[in-house]
Amino acid sequence: MTTIVAAPGDLIIGVSDGVSVRFAGINVEARQPPMASPDGDSCIQIMLEGVNDLEVRRRNQQHARDEAAWVERRRELGTQNAGRYPPLPGDAVLQRVRARVTDDLGTSYHWIGGHTSGTGSEWDSSWFYFPAPPRTASLLTLTFTLDDEPTGKECVIRLRDGQAPGTL
Repeated sequence: MTTIVAAPGDLIIGVSDGVSVRFAGINVEARQPPMASPDGDSCIQIMLEGVNDLEVRRRNQQHARDEAAWVERRRELGTQNAGRYPPLPGDAVLQRVRARVTDDLGTSYHWIGGHTSGTGSEWDSSWFYFPAPPRTASLLTLTFTLDDEPTGKECVIRLRDGQAPGTL
């Protein structure tokens, strides 16, 4: 069973473009996304979310207006001439926030991909890091970054409590 040993009390791990980003969970035995490994090897999945505050609601409303304008252009000009669908407001915010992953054994972890979403009330990202922690690792440390610079926030996860690791 995984357990948070240390983390910011509010789980806010950074602010990206005026939006607070919260640590939302970890799965230390996730399946790699098909884009990274067709074999589905195990890896770490870190989940983040944008805090749904006034700024997020304002951006969601702007996106709804941009989307309505795009739909109207598409109706008038056709799909080929309407231009690109407006980018989701949470994508640019959440794509900037990642983590440096370390453990008590010195394992080298690498970011291998993930995805973001961000319109309506849900702004979230899932990032995948390879490999999964070795069975002998006890602690995992997530040092959060914004544009690859530390935010000053960390979470420490205990991987073993006498049981198998899993999702937190």
